[in-house]
Amino acid sequence: MMVQYKPNDPDQAILGEITNKIRASLSEWYGHGARLNSVTPEIRTYQYCFMLRYLLSISATQQKAILVKIRRNPKMDSLQQAIQSDIHQTMIVEYQTLEFLYDRLGNAGDDFGAIRPLHFLQKYFAILMEEYPSRTMRRLMDTQRSARTEWESSELQDAARKTGRWLYYFHHHINTAFEKPYTSRDLLEELQPYAEKIEISSQGRVRARSILDAFDSKLQTLPIERIMFSQCHLDMTTNNVLYSEEGKVCIIDMKNRLAPVYADLGLILTYPETSKPQIFSGGTYYSESLLRRYRAEIVAGYFDREPGDEVLIRVYSALKVVDKWSMYEELMGRYKGLKRALSIPAAPLVSAYFQNLLKKHLESIGNGQPGKALKLDQTSVDTSL
Repeated sequence: MMVQYKPNDPDQAILGEITNKIRASLSEWYGHGARLNSVTPEIRTYQYCFMLRYLLSISATQQKAILVKIRRNPKMDSLQQAIQSDIHQTMIVEYQTLEFLYDRLGNAGDDFGAIRPLHFLQKYFAILMEEYPSRTMRRLMDTQRSARTEWESSELQDAARKTGRWLYYFHHHINTAFEKPYTSRDLLEELQPYAEKIEISSQGRVRARSILDAFDSKLQTLPIERIMFSQCHLDMTTNNVLYSEEGKVCIIDMKNRLAPVYADLGLILTYPETSKPQIFSGGTYYSESLLRRYRAEIVAGYFDREPGDEVLIRVYSALKVVDKWSMYEELMGRYKGLKRALSIPAAPLVSAYFQNLLKKHLESIGNGQPGKALKLDQTSVDTSL
């Protein structure tokens, strides 16, 4: 259960100091004419952070907003409680990542955007940044599922294609991609912790061996020897893709670790069909036609300058389905009280959904050979992906 923010006296000193820091820095960030519209921020509560929002005027005609992000756990109801907890170790890394991306993408043209970092307030482990007016890719998908807009002229189509381009640019230009020896055995080792977690969390209802054997029967026909690696995002979800008012794609919450590039592709391609609405609607929340078009645009964006490996895209899509499955099984296994009672009848339905989804993805691998090029251009994509 997520607890909302509760106004309290101890937080007033924290808010005062943050407000004073922003007010003292406005001329440095925006010029001498900038001023706060109010010294009292709007406080928004999200599951894993509080966000303070300050409106400011840059000039008589231009307004912006500054956001202050402070990490929290879902049951924390005050800034002081959040700041005094031991959950902030990676906040400086998150801020440095914002700086890294802004330096490289702040003026990257019409396709990509970046959040402007302003300051890291060490005392409160707080990230100060400029608001990036946008909607998430998940919101675009929810809009498109019920819209009458033609796919070719939809914002989702544009956002998905640009997301693929962003990923390629990140893997191959911002970072350096390289081939590394990686075999079917390595893939099974990557899969094994997820499969074992599913068996443990489901109390044996699903066997790890059955999942591993299903993959192994496919991988045995694929003489995989090398895979492209790079620094990867590793949390490429539709919630972490922002689409701006100007039609630019901005990616947030990056983990930035070395991994196969297909890990990022596999996650963003399969995330919508492993979302809660899709699972609990029995796979009908997003139509299969919408999912195919969405996946095809991302793949086309990523490989619009050079061919990609169709088989590895499908293998990693299947692997990411198991990753997400293990997350749901573990989450339901930790529930207590009423949530636990409700999860008992739901758990078999979730397992059945993922078993069918995994079967579909494994069957899509077929008997292809690694290295088979995807023949994609700007106007035609393979919607079977």
